[in-house]
Formats: sequence, C-alpha cells, structure tokens
Amino acid sequence: METISKRFEQLDVCGKIHLKSKLRDIAYPNMNSMCPPPEKVKTKGASKKLLARNQKSTKPDLSYLEYVDALHFVQNSNFLVKRSASSCQDPTKRRNIPMLNQFHPCNQDSIENIIDVKAYGNCGYRAIVVLLRMGEESWSLVRNHLHKELSSWSEEYMNLVGGIERFEELKRSLLVDELSKVTMDKWMNITDMGYVIASRYNVIIVSLS
Repeated sequence: METISKRFEQLDVCGKIHLKSKLRDIAYPNMNSMCPPPEKVKTKGASKKLLARNQKSTKPDLSYLEYVDALHFVQNSNFLVKRSASSCQDPTKRRNIPMLNQFHPCNQDSIENIIDVKAYGNCGYRAIVVLLRMGEESWSLVRNHLHKELSSWSEEYMNLVGGIERFEELKRSLLVDELSKVTMDKWMNITDMGYVIASRYNVIIVSLS
C-alpha cells in the first residue's frame, strides 16, 4: 500500500485516474465491466464420451477471453444485420444538395447543407456568420466578437498560439476597414482562429481541406 501511495503521488492527473480505476476494480469486483462467459468453460480434462471420427479434434477449448470476444462478435453481428435490414425497409429521402459531389463520398451522408459564400477576403468570416444564422453580411460583427475574445483571454491564447508575436498577428488580422479591399494577411487562418471561434460561440469547428 505504501508503494502504491508513493506511485500515486508521482503520477499526473490522467495517471491518477487510471490507477484509481484499477484499484476500484480490485476493491469492487462486482462493479467492473467484466462479464461471465456464455457457458461454462472447460479448464482441464478430456471428454469421456465416445466421439465420431469427424468430431475428434486436437483444437483446444476456447479460453475465457475468446468466449467473451465470440459473444460480443455475435451480438454486434446481429445488431448490424438488424440495422441494415431496417435501413433497407425504410430509406430516408435526401434533398438535392448542390456541390455535394465535391466532398469525399465517406463524408456525403453526414452533410445536411452546403452554403457557398462570396469568395473574397472575408469569406471565412462570412461562412461562420451564415452557419450561426446571423446573416452573411454580419461578418464584421464576428471579427469584432473574436477580437474581444482574444483581448479578454490574452494570456491563455498567447500560450495556445505560441507566443505574443503570433497573438498580436491574430488580433491585427481581425481589424479591417469594411470599405477597403481585404489583404491576404487579414484572411481567416482556421488553424489558430478555429480555437477562438469555438470558444467564443461554444461550437465545434472542423476543417475539411
């Protein structure tokens, strides 16, 4: 117990949680995730019954883990069969989405809508406001929100983006004149700005490039 206690003090947060879960399995075996095999496992001894020639085999009996894996495989297979059968019986009708074929086939079933915003210097921010249902012309409002977000949590974002120099670059990129042409240094950099958008609006940002 003393060794475990010392080891516990040396671990980080994730390590402590992992060690505590192991100890909990030992202290409360009835509460762990293990399940019994579907039938009694033969651990030793040979069968006494006379077997036909084609029934004789030198293959050993399944171990405990093999029984559990086999049970899970059968259950999952049944689930997949039921799911595929029901999906064939009740197909969902999808509306025609423009430009859907420009995405990889493995992603197409997950896409509910595609919005094509005006392609110029503020297009990244236009995409964000449209997805937030604020109207495409509200892109300057998003820039203002994100600038305030960076200013309010400056120390945290400096650590996140790798220093004060990069942090100041991001802040400057948000300041634009609506009447003048937006230069490339003012374009959205989703690699860094994605964190700011996610934090400010409490959403998940995924970039498919």
